[in-house]
Amino acid sequence: MRSNLSGPLSRRATGIDRSVGFVLAASLVALVVGLLLPAITVRSLFFSWDLSLIESVLAFLDDGDWFLFVITFLFSVAFPVVKIITGLALWFILDATDAYARPVIGWLAFLSKWSMLDVFIIALIVLVADGRLLTSADIQVGAIVFSGAVLASTWATKRLSTLAGN
Repeated sequence: MRSNLSGPLSRRATGIDRSVGFVLAASLVALVVGLLLPAITVRSLFFSWDLSLIESVLAFLDDGDWFLFVITFLFSVAFPVVKIITGLALWFILDATDAYARPVIGWLAFLSKWSMLDVFIIALIVLVADGRLLTSADIQVGAIVFSGAVLASTWATKRLSTLAGN
């Protein structure tokens, strides 16, 4: 008979922790939606256009700002997706007692603290857009959904770490 401590972390969950898998899955959906929905409205003298976070990140690439593109892509797209998918794998599939799982859970919890950098990226994009002559930028629903996904996944990742005993 297998111990309750072996297997995926979902086997250890009690109480509110049983919702961690759902929160992670909902965070992934909200993250994708938040990346695709209009996040910023930029207004210039006679024109106005909406940009999603993905379009904002790609705008740095189009402008030749490689450094800003790499930083915004890593922290706004790649890192949050990898963090949530890793959390889902630990919750539903991977054995949390295996030798590889402990360091992964530890790194996930440590790196999750950097998730708030994702929200900072939104502010950076707004500042870049707002700094142009005769231009203003306003936050839209995509930025709010994205921020909610980041906060929810950070909570869920912390709960994974606690369940794993880290």
